[in-house]
Amino acid sequence: MAETRRLIVELRHSEGRKEQADAALAAPEYRTFDTRSAPSAAELTWDESFPPVELPATVDTTTGPVNARDVRPRFELSADSTAATYLVRASVDEDNLEAAVDNAMASSAVVGVYADVRIEPQLICPGDPALGDDSDVERLLCTNAMRECGLDGSGVMVAIVDTGINLAHLNAKGKNPGFDPARSWVPQPGLTPGALPVGHGTMCAYDACIAAPNCTLLDIALLKSTKQGGSVMEGLLSDAVLAYRHLLDIMEAPKRPGEGRSLVVNNSWGMFHPSWDFPVGHPGNYSDNPNHPFNRIVGVLDRAGADILFAAGNCGPDCPDGRCRGVTANAIYGANSHPQVLCVAGVDTDKNRVGYSSVGPGRLTDKKPDIASYTHFKGSGVYAADGGTSAATPVAAGVIAALRTKIPFDETKPETSPAAVRNMVTKTAEDHGLLGYDYEYGWGIINGCELAKRVCKPDDDGGGGKDDCDCRCLCKCLKKCLEKCCDDCGGGGGGGGTDRPDLVPRPGPNGFCRREDGVLIVTVCNQGSAPAGPSTTTVDFPGHDSVSVPTPAIPAGGCVDIKADIPVGCFDPDCEFRITVDSAGVVTESDETNNTATGRCIG
Repeated sequence: MAETRRLIVELRHSEGRKEQADAALAAPEYRTFDTRSAPSAAELTWDESFPPVELPATVDTTTGPVNARDVRPRFELSADSTAATYLVRASVDEDNLEAAVDNAMASSAVVGVYADVRIEPQLICPGDPALGDDSDVERLLCTNAMRECGLDGSGVMVAIVDTGINLAHLNAKGKNPGFDPARSWVPQPGLTPGALPVGHGTMCAYDACIAAPNCTLLDIALLKSTKQGGSVMEGLLSDAVLAYRHLLDIMEAPKRPGEGRSLVVNNSWGMFHPSWDFPVGHPGNYSDNPNHPFNRIVGVLDRAGADILFAAGNCGPDCPDGRCRGVTANAIYGANSHPQVLCVAGVDTDKNRVGYSSVGPGRLTDKKPDIASYTHFKGSGVYAADGGTSAATPVAAGVIAALRTKIPFDETKPETSPAAVRNMVTKTAEDHGLLGYDYEYGWGIINGCELAKRVCKPDDDGGGGKDDCDCRCLCKCLKKCLEKCCDDCGGGGGGGGTDRPDLVPRPGPNGFCRREDGVLIVTVCNQGSAPAGPSTTTVDFPGHDSVSVPTPAIPAGGCVDIKADIPVGCFDPDCEFRITVDSAGVVTESDETNNTATGRCIG
């Protein structure tokens, strides 16, 4: 008997599909698909229980190569509602798959047919005992310093997209976050948000509360969506699209009086093996295809202002999960490697990478993971250890939620965008592994200590702040200002407070293309009001290598020239490059958004 393959089918706009999509959002009992509005497609069986999901059209605003730390918006949502498309679910016998896809694509109503990939939580590797507990994680994250200035998740929604949350278990373990049942979501009737069985989702919720104890949890029980066969902790990408449409509606709904709109989305799940997908290069592929509907809706939710985190996965070469089937190279698939998410690797409480943590590069974006976070500790009591990149991700999500207490999302302020927050997190990460970026730790281990210093200004100390002293790091002030402000002087009495360095790549008369004897000459300037210590400048040559060059200390107003070797074959015919100054994030700057520039030399 042939195996059944599920598919996501993207249909063009029609008023009937829009009405069905709107009705399903308004009331769960209307989560149906009137297949009379479906195009004729031999071999396909439409899923009447899955309603059309509206996917807004986008207008690309990107120009030139994009750096991972570029905080500019990359697209806008189209104002033309008739340009939106609608996602529905279908199934087909595996033996008829190719013919079914061809027949569907022959219809003018069909935009695309895509893999509906099975998704499962990133569980821990068995065997090794826990190393430390959640009190060690609190210490490593400097949660005391974070809470002293109000970084505790208050007013911030944290969506746990997983197997469901059990609030009673969290309360019994000393975690008492807020909970919003009205904004929670379940994939099928009979499931009660916040009262689901204790399991993987409850562990994730507990770990998010380590840094954000006062956040408001949303229970998005995606991994309860599979109705027949398989694990009870399993879902489908089609259900993930439906869940993300729900989260998008939360972000787009009118705000209540005095309400913020900060949403952190935790995803401790992913695809484990390429056999679950269409082959790479197939138009319906998920793992490497930015046009897959789920990868697109992830980008739309980011553009709406949500901070999205995904686990890097548990296919690390040292001790991969059995579901990886030995595939440990390029194993960060699809949305887990999306350019607009924070991809999280795992380290233990000794700051060593855990062997099952997947290593980069990623499939959609080369530089994945972005950061590492703490895992494999004793915490929630759901398992012997809160482990896997499953635990590392909500630990980081809690830190993001804590940050959002003081930096709420505001669509009118680019410095509060998800990209700007990702930039702050990667720039402050504690470097491990190779200097600068590497495929095991990303930019380094998430650093709550440094984030607290940056976000919590001296006048936020609850004791007078600027009324007590001059916090320009003249170091002639009261002890608490010495501790809170003068530590940022770089040991020399200048650069704290608003006096900080600001490193930028500076073009010459002919732009950034300055080369001689096989090297690219890059001018790095400090346009800030304080000296900058030694750092690293990285030049990425797309399609070739990345070159990192040590950069000496630069006085305020000064510039230095550094030389980056140009990879062999780069000028065939032309050579594009991307320059990132302070690529290891070791310099605390007055402006963290202007470190990147792009250029091109004619071959």
